[in-house]
Amino acid sequence: MAKQNNTKTKRPLNPWKWAFWLLLLAILVPVIALYLYIQTADQETASVGKPATTEEVSDETITAEANLSTVSFNRLVSAVIGGDDVPYQLTVDDHVSFAGTIDALGTKVAYTMQGQPSVMEDGNIAIDVTNIELAGLQLPTSTVLAIFQLTLPTDLPLQVLSGEEQIIIRLDQVSQDMDFAIRASDIDLANDEINILLDVPLNYIEEQIETETEGNQ
Repeated sequence: MAKQNNTKTKRPLNPWKWAFWLLLLAILVPVIALYLYIQTADQETASVGKPATTEEVSDETITAEANLSTVSFNRLVSAVIGGDDVPYQLTVDDHVSFAGTIDALGTKVAYTMQGQPSVMEDGNIAIDVTNIELAGLQLPTSTVLAIFQLTLPTDLPLQVLSGEEQIIIRLDQVSQDMDFAIRASDIDLANDEINILLDVPLNYIEEQIETETEGNQ
């Protein structure tokens, strides 16, 4: 009888997660630098005043705001819902565009879809679909979106609400795989103004500082 191989195969990290981490690294660096500055100032103040007390900060966070250009926002969106493993081409300029093929009535049909992004109350990004073009077919927007949803990978942080004619970029779902939370604050592509918020736990910042310190010793 053949011997079973019990060696576990490592699951590779999704490519979009790598791209997302690299993009956000530039945002996290100044946050950590600011925290170091505040900590140093607090220690200097404590040394000439009352004895310092240790506070529990594991449940505290620092919120950092990143002001992105449309180009940077394009990179962010592409990192989250773009790449080689999705069944469409994604572009962001003065609107968000998807292009690909869907299976309509047993036939592969090329489509282009455009929408305007806006910020939801929970910090996710809603794309209101404003235009859909199908090669040689006329179908309701809700029907096209329902078919479009069937083409998406199950682990993609993208939710399709065909009845509302919306596509939701689930930043809350992305945050579950990160050590910090990301949410949108304001999106105005026409005026090149996009604001993204990062909620970074203090204990995570401290861990990064300790890791960096140990690496330099």
